[in-house]
Amino acid sequence: MIAVMLIIYTSIVLVLFKLKFVKPRPFPIAMVVLVGILTIGGIVVAWTLGAPLSSRVVTSQYVVQLVPYVKGQVLKVHAKPLTPVKKGDLLLEINPAPYQYTVNELTAKLQAAKDNVKQAGAALEVAQANVQKSKSSVTQAKAAVDQATAAVSNAKAGVLKATALDQLAKTEEKIVLSVKKMDPGAVSDIQLTKAVQNREAADATLKQAEAAVGEAVAAENQSLAGLNVARDSQQQAEAAARQATFALQVAESNVPAVQAQLDDALFNLTQCRMYAPADGYVVNWQVQEGTMLVPMPMAAAGTFVNTSQTFIAASFPQNYLVNVRPGDPVELILDPFPGRLFNAEVEEVIPATGEGQFAPSGQIPEASKVGSQGLFAVKIRLKGDSAVPQLPLGAGGTVAIYTTEIKPVHIITKVVIRMKKWLQYVIPS
Repeated sequence: MIAVMLIIYTSIVLVLFKLKFVKPRPFPIAMVVLVGILTIGGIVVAWTLGAPLSSRVVTSQYVVQLVPYVKGQVLKVHAKPLTPVKKGDLLLEINPAPYQYTVNELTAKLQAAKDNVKQAGAALEVAQANVQKSKSSVTQAKAAVDQATAAVSNAKAGVLKATALDQLAKTEEKIVLSVKKMDPGAVSDIQLTKAVQNREAADATLKQAEAAVGEAVAAENQSLAGLNVARDSQQQAEAAARQATFALQVAESNVPAVQAQLDDALFNLTQCRMYAPADGYVVNWQVQEGTMLVPMPMAAAGTFVNTSQTFIAASFPQNYLVNVRPGDPVELILDPFPGRLFNAEVEEVIPATGEGQFAPSGQIPEASKVGSQGLFAVKIRLKGDSAVPQLPLGAGGTVAIYTTEIKPVHIITKVVIRMKKWLQYVIPS
């Protein structure tokens, strides 16, 4: 375009010389050259700042390395290279037999663990019932001890009473015998016999009361022994209940552990089928049926190109981007589509370049290698009405950005990019 402007300006100058509006003398010629340089130079500067143009363009798409999560032999390859697939389509299968065996084994272990929980729960219920039964036995034994203690007290009271009656009977007998000795006629034989019988009956009653005390004490001792036995049984029942509770806790804790192992095994089983992560296609298949795959990044099964998201990047000299802002309109031509013009817009200007990044190391950076080509990248987004069904990965082209400044020069860029659109049929951008 600069050459066109030079040709036009030169033609105008020649016409002026031809018509003798300007005389071909040194001073007019110098003025004509200076005016040409300033005019064309000013137009070029305004052009590059108001509507910059760049042929440093590339289309980019996400690329995913197809690395399996599990190892195994490839059972079947479903996706064909370079054939479009949809998200979720099956790409390949790894032999799932070893992982299915693990799932079956852990399923059985999980059921056994759940059965153990039920058995431990039933054992705990039995142990708790035994504890309640032993507590009832202790309560009954305490009641028996209280009853035996009361019986001992009653028996001792009976001994005291019998002892008093016996003493009274003995005293009466002594009185009768004394009176009989002093005056045989004062007391009859019947009265003496009755006094002796009363004393003998009182002696017998005292012996019975003393025997009753012994029996009551023996019963009390027996009830105390029964209480001790009941308490021992209660302690044993409570210990058995604690042991059953612990066994239940162990059984219950084993269920989540086995469940986690089963979930992991089920996940590994599902990973035997590799699905498309997005819309796209597979390139560089490295497998066939029978190939052994391992979960290692350097041993990928293939490469998947994600066509659902396409990014366009263009690089410009940093001074060209002074007036560029996100949302500025863009016109774009791509080498794979000669004769077509696409509408787009600036998504963002990336204010960083890898040339300014220094890798951490123990070596001092060499000053001779420090520098930059003075370029920044611009991320461009196609508008909805300009979307291409399958935009190739790595396609080149030309980008024109129309800023909000110096709009009169936009016409120059519009002419240039439309000329390049048709020239793409013979000359790539």
